[in-house]
Amino acid sequence: MLIKIFFVLILLLIILLIFEIITFKHETYYKITGNSFLKTIFDVGKHGEYLTYKKLKEYESDGGKFLFNCYLPKDDGKTTEIDVLLIHSTGIFVIESKNYSGWIFGSENGKTWTQTLRSGKGKVHKEHFYNPIMQNSTHVKWLKEIVGTNIPIYSLIAFSERCTLKDITVESSDVVVINRQDISESVKHMGNRSIQALSKMDISRIQEMLYPYTQTTEYEKQQHIDNIKTARYKTKEKTTNTIVSESSSNANNANEAASNSTPAENTAQENAPQENTVNQNSNRICPRCGADLVLRTAKKGEHAGEQFYGCSRFPKCRYTTYNLNK
Repeated sequence: MLIKIFFVLILLLIILLIFEIITFKHETYYKITGNSFLKTIFDVGKHGEYLTYKKLKEYESDGGKFLFNCYLPKDDGKTTEIDVLLIHSTGIFVIESKNYSGWIFGSENGKTWTQTLRSGKGKVHKEHFYNPIMQNSTHVKWLKEIVGTNIPIYSLIAFSERCTLKDITVESSDVVVINRQDISESVKHMGNRSIQALSKMDISRIQEMLYPYTQTTEYEKQQHIDNIKTARYKTKEKTTNTIVSESSSNANNANEAASNSTPAENTAQENAPQENTVNQNSNRICPRCGADLVLRTAKKGEHAGEQFYGCSRFPKCRYTTYNLNK
């Protein structure tokens, strides 16, 4: 009898897993990132981003659109990565996902925040990490360079349900620090303050403008991580009393503002997220920087297999258009 119950439970778990995988493959997160179900579930950072999307998925029925892992260029040749972007009629919500546990302490103006974890028998272990509000302000700054300054943009720092926000001080009205379970209500509350509504055409235009920044090569991602590691090492050299660290699964989100190494742009161009460059399109001009546009094909994401025109100065300029008749 026990054996039968055991096999029934195993069968139910398998059915549930299959259902979860099928559902996952129909969701926007998978279509944009191309990350497999298992890769998403077993990677702490990716899982946090996915759970954040799940909490906000309802906004898709209201015309909202999502993007994930947007690597935006900075003027020093480096990149800054946005975990989750929600483009909605009430504005753009820039979300920094922190899939942490423990107690969190920090203020908007402090350079580092503290994560306190229990280490057994009344002892605690403290980790220090770069201020996520400052981190997200960097994201917002370079996002405005692309979409302009006339669109409402809000900053949200979403910590997991496994942590407790013990002492968090926030002064800016367009910034919130919350646990993930409260993010949907926070988006609603912040959006209600917006006096400017984005049309469906505006939302689609912004998504199309930002989508290429999600199609980053493995080389560029590694350069981004290497830049952060360099910055972290230099920070440790300068400050012996403060250890600035994050879990390796979130390494691509730490202390972007202090990055110092420079990516090899020629190699990045060779490994660009598109393929099949056609030189005869040089008569088409990029409206953003004036360089030639070239014909390419998206390798992944919701536009996988589609051709589009992209700027020949990629990755310095990431202008694209899927309107081939333009």
